[in-house]
Amino acid sequence: MNKGLVLLSGGLDSIALAYWLRPRIALTIDYGQRASQAEISAASMITKQLGIKHFVEKITLDNFGSGLMSSLESSSLTDKAEFWPFRNQMIITLGAMMAVKQGADNVYIGTVSTDSRHMDGSQSFLNKIDDLISMQEGGVNITAPAKSLTTYQLIEKSKIPLEILLWGHSCHVGNLACGCCPGCMKQSEIMSLLGINR
Repeated sequence: MNKGLVLLSGGLDSIALAYWLRPRIALTIDYGQRASQAEISAASMITKQLGIKHFVEKITLDNFGSGLMSSLESSSLTDKAEFWPFRNQMIITLGAMMAVKQGADNVYIGTVSTDSRHMDGSQSFLNKIDDLISMQEGGVNITAPAKSLTTYQLIEKSKIPLEILLWGHSCHVGNLACGCCPGCMKQSEIMSLLGINR
């Protein structure tokens, strides 16, 4: 088990990353997203299976959200229905704060190659957020070990057993999978690639 902290949303990418890296600590943040309870449940099951210390923090940011993940209308800044302004930047910052408090040297984020469709999934963003966080007290690095992998490749590389992966919750709109949001569509596609019909 390494000294890092993984930001664990309970989705496929973060679950596979946690299984692959086996960090000492996981952090799940309820920031007001509609699927928070299912995400927390999934993350809790995974950390229990892996023996990872799990922190769950509630930060109320409902009024700052937009799109499918919040109860507010989508932003005109993008055509991505799940866009929530500065969400990943905020979660990474909170992860770095917890890392310093817990003596972790890295914050691992579940960015995969297809996330480059969002600015905060781009290589430029990843470089800049790492530079910004690592220059501050604590010297914590922000690392995206799967940034060059697809979700399917990450799952294969991690060797995560299906019985653990299937705890994942990817729905953007609720604690029960809606089956038609981008998160559910991605999960369905991955399950199909893995030969699982859900």
